Amino acid sequence: MSRGSIGWNTKNLSQTLILAQQSSRPVSSGNDNGGKTMAIVQERYKVSPYLLFFLLQSSQVGTGILNFQTKIATGAGQDAWVSVLFVGLSLQVLLFMGLIVIKNSSGENLASFHIDVFGKFIGKTLNVGLVFYFLLTSFLSLYNYVDLLQTFGFERIPAWELTFGICLVLYYIVLGGFRVVTGVAFWGVVLPLVFIPPFLITLQYLELENIMPFFNHGVKDYVISGKESIFMFMGFECVFIYYPFIKKGDKTAKWAHLGLLATTLLYFVLTILTFLYYTQGKLLRSQWATLTMIKVISFTIVESFEFIFIFVFFIVIVSSGCILLWSATRTLKISFNFKPSWSLFGILLAFFLLNIGLENIMYGRKLNGISSYIGLFFLYFYIPFLFIVSLVKKRIGRKRGGSEAT
Repeated sequence: MSRGSIGWNTKNLSQTLILAQQSSRPVSSGNDNGGKTMAIVQERYKVSPYLLFFLLQSSQVGTGILNFQTKIATGAGQDAWVSVLFVGLSLQVLLFMGLIVIKNSSGENLASFHIDVFGKFIGKTLNVGLVFYFLLTSFLSLYNYVDLLQTFGFERIPAWELTFGICLVLYYIVLGGFRVVTGVAFWGVVLPLVFIPPFLITLQYLELENIMPFFNHGVKDYVISGKESIFMFMGFECVFIYYPFIKKGDKTAKWAHLGLLATTLLYFVLTILTFLYYTQGKLLRSQWATLTMIKVISFTIVESFEFIFIFVFFIVIVSSGCILLWSATRTLKISFNFKPSWSLFGILLAFFLLNIGLENIMYGRKLNGISSYIGLFFLYFYIPFLFIVSLVKKRIGRKRGGSEAT
């Protein structure tokens, strides 16, 4: 055997040993390789693609579904359903853009994309902003639900007791991992379906003239209603973080789009029913339009049906909050390798202190307004910007690959 062949075999043997050592290393979701994030998720932690339908819908439905009609009616009035439909359909395009963006990252999530493209410092700074966005949305869901509980039947119970109980439930579920969060999201969509038959009782009170005439508002009015309806859809952006935990297939993205479409149809139908039930003057004076409609539902054994609705609605609030909190802790783990249990504890402690500190409901309304503007910027400006950046990145990568091949 010649010395050249011996050298060649030695080289191959060393490469094989290196590959074996790399494959035996534990899966890392932190930051390595010069700032490139490798978030490889084992198959046993993943969920089936069809569960994306429930995750998308669950993350979008919160306390906003109980009072969004009053806000969107401030612009186009009884024609605000047009804005709801337009916003929901436009988000399909933004969802498509976002999925393209994360598929061009090393970890197939938005946090990894930030670090891959913008470097460690800027990327992690952007991830901090992303965490703040998730936490603000989840905190407002908790804050508004506690306000709802104190408005309907629990006015004598201090806010800190209600907040503490909800935070305990959130901590227990999120600590169980993504599969547990997904299971709660599934029931957060399925259980509220039991209210559809009782809700049909309200059909006898609908008046067609309340929604007439059609299309008698200007473009500016529709834009105002569209801006006010954006907060209803906030939350689906979490898919850009937990997407690696979905088993991949040819139709994986389809379930995400179907979930978003289901939420759009839910808000659209509820908007139409509300506008048929209320006159515009009465609607603008109603704080909880959906609950007021439910008050007309009564049975022999249950007089105040809205109390049952509020209790069952708890799982809706918990499921959306868990998805947002899990996404926030996952982003912190990818960016700074923070232990999720500790970061979750710190987040919920901050939630608890903030919720009992902001007793004046006006602070909550201001935060809701700020959240809507942040959501508007993130959805309609930041995602298209990242989409363009990802296309440029992909094109540059192809050119480099072609030049290296030549």
